[in-house]
Amino acid sequence: MKNVKRMITMFMVFVLTASSLSGCSATSPDTSGSPNSTGSADASNSVSGSGENVFRIGYSAEPPSFDPKDFNTTACTLVTYDCYDTLLNFNIEGTDLEPCLAESWEQKDDTTYVYHIRQGVKFSDGSDMTMEDVVYSMERVLDAEYSMSYLFENVDHFETDEDAWTLTVFLTQPDTTWKYVPATSPCTVVRKSVVEAEGDKYGTADGSVVGTGPYMRTSWTSGSEIVLEKNPYYWNDPDSLDVSKIYYEIITDDTSRALQAKSGQLDYVRNLTSETTSIYESAADLNLVNYPATSAQFLALNSDKAPFNDENARKAFAYCIDKSAITSLIGGKFATESKGVIFNPAMFYMDQQAWEAADASMPGYQQDYEKAKEYLAKSGYPDGFTCDYYCIASGVSQAEAIQKMVESIGITMNIVTIQNSESYGVSYGYTLNEDGKRVYDIYGTGWVSDYLDPIGYLKPHYHSSMLYAGGSNKAQYSNPEFDTLIDQTYLLDDDKERAALMIEGATVAAEDCPYVSLYYKDDTYVINKNFTYEEGPAFFWNFTVANVHIAE
Repeated sequence: MKNVKRMITMFMVFVLTASSLSGCSATSPDTSGSPNSTGSADASNSVSGSGENVFRIGYSAEPPSFDPKDFNTTACTLVTYDCYDTLLNFNIEGTDLEPCLAESWEQKDDTTYVYHIRQGVKFSDGSDMTMEDVVYSMERVLDAEYSMSYLFENVDHFETDEDAWTLTVFLTQPDTTWKYVPATSPCTVVRKSVVEAEGDKYGTADGSVVGTGPYMRTSWTSGSEIVLEKNPYYWNDPDSLDVSKIYYEIITDDTSRALQAKSGQLDYVRNLTSETTSIYESAADLNLVNYPATSAQFLALNSDKAPFNDENARKAFAYCIDKSAITSLIGGKFATESKGVIFNPAMFYMDQQAWEAADASMPGYQQDYEKAKEYLAKSGYPDGFTCDYYCIASGVSQAEAIQKMVESIGITMNIVTIQNSESYGVSYGYTLNEDGKRVYDIYGTGWVSDYLDPIGYLKPHYHSSMLYAGGSNKAQYSNPEFDTLIDQTYLLDDDKERAALMIEGATVAAEDCPYVSLYYKDDTYVINKNFTYEEGPAFFWNFTVANVHIAE
């Protein structure tokens, strides 16, 4: 679990954190002095002399559920992961792994990995974690309906030894990226009997949440507030936790969230918008932190239907966009304009010089109206076309800026604003039109990599194996040449050799223009000065309030 780095010797790591705790949403916590989304709480309640230290997180959305099968959003990261543990964790740099529910591990050969599972761990309902729970949690990921099943695509089967407390993973082929997977959400351990008994109800506001993590869910008021409290059965010692209770406040309006943080009603907020950064910076009681990360923003052009099944139409659209203006207007002070690749240069670590040269040389589609007109003329729509741009409310200002940029060459772009609650279905292809295709022509989106390896962007977004409902290939892109290059990288151990193949594949994809890179950002967060906390590039899997401490 995330807090392990203070209790056990650090090993290699990359993790999705998450803890699952027991606690049915019907359980009523002690809410005396608790904050709420209207901001009525006293700021002094955060750190009290009563022994109950409260930590209040503000975010724009609530998680789809507390079931690890749905752990694919930042909303899950900030609240649900603290209820569960994974087999391993990422270290703060995100490039190595460290123990969690697996005390140690070893690679027997190219396709066999053995994990030695920690004994004596209890779930948040007081029951013992068994090897049956561990293997059940892994095997449920093999179901294609599991949103992150692609990380298990090379798994043949699992075997357990209940006497030795070992889990052995057998792969169908060598996979150099498998070493990272035990630290991501597919390797979250749940209690088999509870999940099977509740089915689709598990993890919802009306269902149970039972995990081994540092905290457990005690209430969920949908659209308003989620409350977590210490898990009294936490294997890594509940007394080691500085924070007793977590309030997750769902505040959809960016300005309201910023003002509540400034007034002391929230202790932690991340993903600051360019419009609200100055509010946070002006707050005397907040520390603003930024650091390189794996996040990036881009546009997905749906190549599965007209007009963007036409490569020339895609390029005509791309060449209209002033990425510098979008970066400044929307990305803000912690954003940098992207060049050719859609992912953050923090991920160039395998062969930085080669990646930087490729990033500068491959098509970046900076604004060039002459080229835009040239490609439009070569397309099936020489007089222009109409397309639909889907985004959530916070993306409307970007959409409006792009709308003006493309209209001068005859492209009419309609903006379709969807609710945060709808974005998961749209983004992962569960929401389809009458023809069985994804509803959008353009989707304004972003991504946080599963790990620092560039495959964490290239495979999910460009590979044809990700075209299924639940897949993250938002552009519905397919190119056999790209697939072949990327598939070969899984068979190699040498980082420079792998980087060369990935660069070749990324260049092929950039030439086809299924995505338009916009900008990448440092990760940013603000935290009340009463607390200390350190993040790194693996934030998406590593966040845990177990690592939040009272400032001295």
